[in-house]
Amino acid sequence: MLAAGLAIAVLAGCHVFPNDFPLAVGNRTGGTVTVFANGKQLGEVGASQTATFTIDLSPTGKTNVDTIGNPISPAPIAQATFTARDNATGILSAGVATTLIHDVTAYVDVAPCVLLDATATGLICVEVANTSSGSSGNPPVGCAFSLSPTSQSFDAAGGTGTVLVQAASDCSWTATSSVTWITIVNGASGTGNGAVVYQVQANISGQARTGLLFIAGQTFTVTQGA
Repeated sequence: MLAAGLAIAVLAGCHVFPNDFPLAVGNRTGGTVTVFANGKQLGEVGASQTATFTIDLSPTGKTNVDTIGNPISPAPIAQATFTARDNATGILSAGVATTLIHDVTAYVDVAPCVLLDATATGLICVEVANTSSGSSGNPPVGCAFSLSPTSQSFDAAGGTGTVLVQAASDCSWTATSSVTWITIVNGASGTGNGAVVYQVQANISGQARTGLLFIAGQTFTVTQGA
């Protein structure tokens, strides 16, 4: 079992630091889980604990913006799919794919899967969110924002939703998704009042899931049935 905050370096080759991608894993289940990236084992994380890892991956390109749209110096990116296995039952979660950015920590959340009525399924679910060390997505000082609604539920077929943003006319904001199955199709940024339109993909995993939109420093929750 890994102690909270224990750092592990996982090397996939002989690359040097420019190809290292930081990762933090939080385990909200009641038992130890084993975490995998692209099918390779990263390590174990104990119940209600966190662990940090560094993954060495071959970059697939570069980006000039961070995960909330702010400009940054060109940074390598890489693709990774994360899964987690419940050590007690041997059950493996569905995979979640994401784009990693060098020097931007990817946060992997491992939690029990629950249905929309809060019924436990006995399975574990994995979600991924990226947060830049220099850009937290917090709203500008002196600006207040509100979202309407603050959450939305979808059935397995998915669909399109809209979130209304209320803000003063000189307050700017951005919107990002924490998961690959929710895509912002309009309103990724704005100033003053606006709307964010998002698309929820069909859920073919057989498991209920939850994703987050980060809008103007606020959290919008999307739940989807199996």
